[in-house]
Amino acid sequence: MSHVAVIGAGIAGLSVAAELSVNGYTVSLYDKSRGPGGRCATRRSAFGAFDHGAPGFSATTAAFRAQVAVWQRAGWVFGDSETEGIAVGDASRCSTPPPIYGVPSTNALAQQLAASLPAGVALCANSHVAAIEPSAAGAGWQLRMNDGAFHATRFDAVVVAVPAEQAAALLAPDAALADAMRHTRSDPCWTLMAAWAHPLPTALDTYRSSDMHDVLLLAQRDDARIGRTNAEGIACRWVLHATPQWTIEHLEAPPETVIVELLRAFEGHLGVRVDTPVHAVAHRWRYAQVRTPRSEPCGWNAALRLGACGDAWYAHGDHGSPAPDGIERAWLSGRALAQQMHRILSPG
Repeated sequence: MSHVAVIGAGIAGLSVAAELSVNGYTVSLYDKSRGPGGRCATRRSAFGAFDHGAPGFSATTAAFRAQVAVWQRAGWVFGDSETEGIAVGDASRCSTPPPIYGVPSTNALAQQLAASLPAGVALCANSHVAAIEPSAAGAGWQLRMNDGAFHATRFDAVVVAVPAEQAAALLAPDAALADAMRHTRSDPCWTLMAAWAHPLPTALDTYRSSDMHDVLLLAQRDDARIGRTNAEGIACRWVLHATPQWTIEHLEAPPETVIVELLRAFEGHLGVRVDTPVHAVAHRWRYAQVRTPRSEPCGWNAALRLGACGDAWYAHGDHGSPAPDGIERAWLSGRALAQQMHRILSPG
């Protein structure tokens, strides 16, 4: 039975690990963070939880819609299209898929997926893989960890499921794959998590900007959706996402400056002044959204038994449907890579 290492426990890593395990592989899933999820992240605080990572997702392909339906029946996600008020800029009134959210949080979906992994998958959190190197014992791969030591296990194949910029370094044994990832860029995103003791003067839960030169791309009320819990003394919680261009121009700005600028832009969208929030924390995502994903479903070198998947891949969805977003691409890419690997490796 083949033993596969998967580096990265975001949606892509969870997807490829589950699919490989169902097909009979032993999988070790590594992530440098404390738990799974990647950008499916939730920040917990004394003022309540904030989904400061992916601001929901969509399902445009038949395969992913079927998977989301399974998650919805399990109570892991819900679609908010019927209950959410949305203010949209004049230039963005095109038809878009309804948003889908995790219950009770975005990260809860990743936690549920990790908890439901088959027994053949071992999830290793707080495990920072620094390099992939040929095994000293012969065929296969070994992982050099961030402390310089080698992991004791020899792997028959390795999958890299991290942002393209990080994947490029790990994929050094395959020059073509590494180069493909170096040329696939991710836009950064500053986000602001803010809580108020009093309701804000708006009946809407979401504001979107169609102007990519604006400061604020998206503002979402975070406490009003299904499954959210309220913190004592807090009337509302919002997460604000800056545009990629503004974030690039202010990438090294102090968090205090980011907070002031995003709140000022939010007031502009509301059209009124708002009280100073009782809680405001800025977080910078260096690799938030892939600007131009690759058209291939995934990357796989059968001779080396080295692969890559994630939201940097799978740019095209079903014929006639909108292009899939980051979470959908990650899930589709992970599944596609697992299927491609199985056709080659086919454990007995």
